[in-house]
Amino acid sequence: MNRSGFSISRRSLLAAGASLAGASLLTPGKIWAQATTIPTIPTKTVRHAVFGVTSHAWTVLGQTKGYLGDVGISMDGGAPKISLEQEINPQLVNGETDIVTSYMGMLINAMHKLPNVRPVMVFEYYQGNTILTSPDSGFKSVDEFMAEGMAWKEAAAATMMQLKGQKMAITASSSTYPFNEFAFGLAGLKMADADTVPVEDPKAVQLALGNQVAFAAPGGAVQVYQLQHQAGWKPVMSMKQLLANMGGANSPVNNLINYDHMQCTQEYLDANRDTVLRWCGAMYRTLDYIFGPQQEQALNEYAPFINAQTGAELDASAIKFIFEVMDPFLLWKDQPSIWEDQSYPLYYKSLYEFQMKTYLDNGTLPPGKYDLEKLFAAKPIFFEMRDMKKKTEDLLAKIKPSDSVSEDRKKLIEMAKFHHDGYNFFDARRFAEAAIA
Repeated sequence: MNRSGFSISRRSLLAAGASLAGASLLTPGKIWAQATTIPTIPTKTVRHAVFGVTSHAWTVLGQTKGYLGDVGISMDGGAPKISLEQEINPQLVNGETDIVTSYMGMLINAMHKLPNVRPVMVFEYYQGNTILTSPDSGFKSVDEFMAEGMAWKEAAAATMMQLKGQKMAITASSSTYPFNEFAFGLAGLKMADADTVPVEDPKAVQLALGNQVAFAAPGGAVQVYQLQHQAGWKPVMSMKQLLANMGGANSPVNNLINYDHMQCTQEYLDANRDTVLRWCGAMYRTLDYIFGPQQEQALNEYAPFINAQTGAELDASAIKFIFEVMDPFLLWKDQPSIWEDQSYPLYYKSLYEFQMKTYLDNGTLPPGKYDLEKLFAAKPIFFEMRDMKKKTEDLLAKIKPSDSVSEDRKKLIEMAKFHHDGYNFFDARRFAEAAIA
């Protein structure tokens, strides 16, 4: 069942090409003869890997709900492969995987090492960066300092000065380090001024709950949720607090926000562009399910999978909190703002031209020419999908209710509408073109 209420089975969808037989072209007038071209959808297996975090592993629903199957794709092994952050890029570059999820924070500062990696779909941004402490630690949060009468600037400096020399669990990945460095900078410090302990996020929770560290800044939303909402740890400093007190269209805080995205290599994209277009369509359809009227059902279906990967005990309400507060998602309707609206705080150039310059200035990126337009394959892919969507709608608009249409063409029209409603605009256009040819 799609979002328009139209239902078509996977079997009938892929078998239609075999059951329809072309005979002649469109005859004059309104009498439509049998179609001469019947599109088919090939089958394809995609080796898909994700981080074992709530905001990434949702892609499993694309498989279990049959949305990938409707466009001829299956995940190798029937579910996403769970990879560690330090594994995801090497596995992709070495050809062990085809399409994976990742953070821009892991790519933008390593473009010289990963010149052929291409984001093909941006699906969320992370604003859950949080430094936490135990409620019994005696340390104060920035909110507490402000409640005592301090202005933001002084409160932020006092807050972060507490971390100097203290043991702090941080994620082993560098993806959240820009946030940490920015936060420490509010007190004129660097992250190195704390006694940092880089570990995987679940271990950070263990260290925190075992009172082995004074502060914890895990990178995953699940672990932040576990500490803050299940264990009662308080946020000393968070991205939410930065945005509330320093946010704005031209704020440097916006440059700490990173996209989460699907990515593949340029070589895979060149050889499998049709598959990537179908994949992205199925993923937009999956997000439509997750954030649509059946959200509670979708999140309840997702919970067992993500809990098995993380060891958490998240229910639908917890996942909803993560998806809407900590990791706000970017749906199909949000894509034009990302790529076209220069006033949008998440406009891609506003975020990543600044970050590239920062990494060039501090030596993280060696001198050279780095091209955002070449990097972000997601931009032309979205424009291409949008153009195919309009082309499909224009073609279907040529068919009037009064037209006499042959049965095989009616099936092609149904399939064009089905794929259109499921965001598979690549095949929607193909079926629409065949329907009126």
